[in-house]
Amino acid sequence: MKGLLITLEGIDGSGKSTAIRHIAAKLKELVPERTLLITAEPSNSAAGRILRSEILRESTGELSFAEHMEELFLFMADHARHLADTIIPSLEAGAIVLCDRYADSTAAYQGVTLKGIVPDPLVWIREIYRPWNLRPDRTLLFLLDPQLSVQRISSRSGREKFERQEFLRQVDGNFRRLASLEPERFVIIDASLDEDAVAESAVSSILEMLT
Repeated sequence: MKGLLITLEGIDGSGKSTAIRHIAAKLKELVPERTLLITAEPSNSAAGRILRSEILRESTGELSFAEHMEELFLFMADHARHLADTIIPSLEAGAIVLCDRYADSTAAYQGVTLKGIVPDPLVWIREIYRPWNLRPDRTLLFLLDPQLSVQRISSRSGREKFERQEFLRQVDGNFRRLASLEPERFVIIDASLDEDAVAESAVSSILEMLT
């Protein structure tokens, strides 16, 4: 049985983490015969643990070129380890893999942080990934107005360095650009809807692939 890789993407506050729980519950009910794996990036690899601590740390100023490159390649190292240790073995065993953030997030977010440092950073990052990355079977892109996103995440106890409205507006633009480059892979989810409606839309898209 062929495994399926479903990735969930979108800016902070778009509801991916909540949606993935609803999606998993629905899939377990509707296709109980399929093994389901829920995972996320950054992962629990050594690089992923460093990234999680760095993302939660408030930025104290502009990063140097070396720091920008270190951050980017930490994301890539974590992704490579996640593929090798978790995603590919699960797919080979026939599982449905739901991944909260994937390589597209790195391209969208780092594509903003590297703006003005490398030409067209979104394309540049995608080209680095291209030779070795595993293309998802489907990517659910949760779109939400960045202003509403900031309102949602303002109640969180800790603010991550990427959670700023203007920054998220640019990230949102990068996600939309990625979707336009691969429209056959991306499915747009209206993240402003209530949780049940968002989950229903996402599950319907996944079930299409199983019939």
